Amino acid sequence: MGAPCLISAVLVALLPFADLGRAQAQEAAPRQGDAADTATPETPAKTVVPEASDAPTAKEKELLEKIRKLKAPRWRSFGSCQYDWTSWRLSGKGVRTTSYRCGDPPVTGNVAVFCPSLRISRQVADAEWESWRLPLSVEESATTGGEDQMVANLCANARPVPNTTTEAPAQPGATRKPKASPTTAKPAGKPAP
Repeated sequence: MGAPCLISAVLVALLPFADLGRAQAQEAAPRQGDAADTATPETPAKTVVPEASDAPTAKEKELLEKIRKLKAPRWRSFGSCQYDWTSWRLSGKGVRTTSYRCGDPPVTGNVAVFCPSLRISRQVADAEWESWRLPLSVEESATTGGEDQMVANLCANARPVPNTTTEAPAQPGATRKPKASPTTAKPAGKPAP
């Protein structure tokens, strides 16, 4: 009874070393794919997959976009006019405004763009805002042409404003005038029998 227990105890003690020897022998044996650098049907080629930590996070993407915007030139040229591209402001009505300068000597003022209807308005110095109109191309105006390219560039890259109608406000700087109240209509008389 003592000998079988002793043999069992020795075998149990040596079992981990047997597994270690087998694992070392497998590591020393060459793999099929290593010798020829080709994949066989039994051993597919390993592809290098970037770790999730290599991909930029949402915060990193946001900061990279901010850096790109800071490096962008302040004034962008379209036709004979330059627009202060870093100072666009958005009103509650969905109108985007910035300053501009055109020509030599430069005429300065403000420009308003309403993307839903692709209309613009200009204000020279402290004058009143012009009426809303479609932007002019270089072929249509030598002094302010290129507005069409500016509006297309701005509106294609601007974030949409929720709950915005396609009708431009009365004036870029003014509030919409209230609609006239309906006049009291005379009741229609009954048709004669």
